[in-house]
Order: sequence, then structure tokens, then C-alpha cells
Amino acid sequence: MAVLKYDDLIADVERELEENGLHFIAKDGTTVVLRPILLLGKDELKVVQTLLEKVGDDDADTFAKIEAIDAMLIAAADKKQALKDSLGDLPPQIRTRVFDAWMKGSDAGEASA
Repeated sequence: MAVLKYDDLIADVERELEENGLHFIAKDGTTVVLRPILLLGKDELKVVQTLLEKVGDDDADTFAKIEAIDAMLIAAADKKQALKDSLGDLPPQIRTRVFDAWMKGSDAGEASA
């Protein structure tokens, strides 16, 4: 009979975060981990799922897409304020680079799940 231990499962999650989470050094020097989509909590996952549609909508306003990207990144961050402060200083093109890197990391995490 197989036995799953809570502590082992938590260790697996932490290892996956380390391997697949995007590590972002914020402007204050704080390391922010952007968790892969499948490792988000229920509320954060709802935010991301809702906003992904907006980002993928070709008819959506550019500013609305950027706001959606920011909200998704902040939802995925373990240190939300540090990321929020950093994103506010970055131009939209760079924010989308952060978003694309996070999505690629999330895809890698999903592939290993």
C-alpha cells in the first residue's frame, strides 16, 4: 500500500517552486518568486484564469492588457508588494518580457506535472 506524507508533498512543492518558479530580483534587491500557475492558491488561480482571457483577446485595449499582466504577475508573486513596486517603474515592453518568462516557466511546470 502506497503512503503519501504531507511533509513529503510540501517538500515536492518547494522543490518544484525552486526549479520552475521565476526568480525576479526586485528594485529593492528582494528576490521575488513567481510561482507556476499550477502551484497557485485557489484565489490566485481564479485571478490568473480570468485575466488570461483578457491578455489573449486581440480586441482588448493595450492598457487593459498591461494591467491584466501586472495583476497576474502580482497574484503569482510570493512577495507581492516588492513586485508591484518594481513593475510600476518598468515600461510595458519589459513587463511583457517578465510575463513571457513566467508563462514559459509555468509551461515547464505543467509539462512535469
